[in-house]
Amino acid sequence: MKLFVIIGLQRTGTTLLASMLGRHSEINMLFESVTKDSLKLIGKEWNGNKLLAYRQIRERQRSSRWGHFINRVVNFDFKKENRHHLVRIYPTSKMSIEDYKKQGAIFITIERDKESSIKSMMKRAGQSRKQAVYEWEQGMNIINNLKGENTYSLNFFDLVNNTNKILLDICDFLDIKYTDKMLEGPKFNFVYPQESIVKKKS
Repeated sequence: MKLFVIIGLQRTGTTLLASMLGRHSEINMLFESVTKDSLKLIGKEWNGNKLLAYRQIRERQRSSRWGHFINRVVNFDFKKENRHHLVRIYPTSKMSIEDYKKQGAIFITIERDKESSIKSMMKRAGQSRKQAVYEWEQGMNIINNLKGENTYSLNFFDLVNNTNKILLDICDFLDIKYTDKMLEGPKFNFVYPQESIVKKKS
């Protein structure tokens, strides 16, 4: 089994990238799986998962029942169904980045300029500026610490404006053949479906 994880902050293009890579015939692509499901997939050369830095996954800290309870308390969330928590005191992933590394995982990090990220987090996620800035800083610490030999790093601007080159580079990083089917990814983005990439968003 070969394993990779897309790591980025919310509103920085992680879902778009995951939807593109998920079109490749040799990739099992998961969407924000906070369990250990990425270790159980079969039939493809690569198992991929995409997780949000700090909100879902942290370097060494894992999720726990206590952490889940605290997250609900600080968000005044006492309903049975899950909802988007504006504040995450604890991560939600059962595996930390260190756990993924122990499984031999490699990483793809994606980032966006600070101000665009923060404004988008405030507008689309409903966070206060203070909380958005805090999460951006914490998430970028995780992303910057990941950069190195076993990580391919990109930014949202290049993904949108130099899509073919970025996808070619990622395929080289994963040692698989490039396929044009990946360009169909925006149509299969179930969170933000669109016919093609909207470049003005970058």
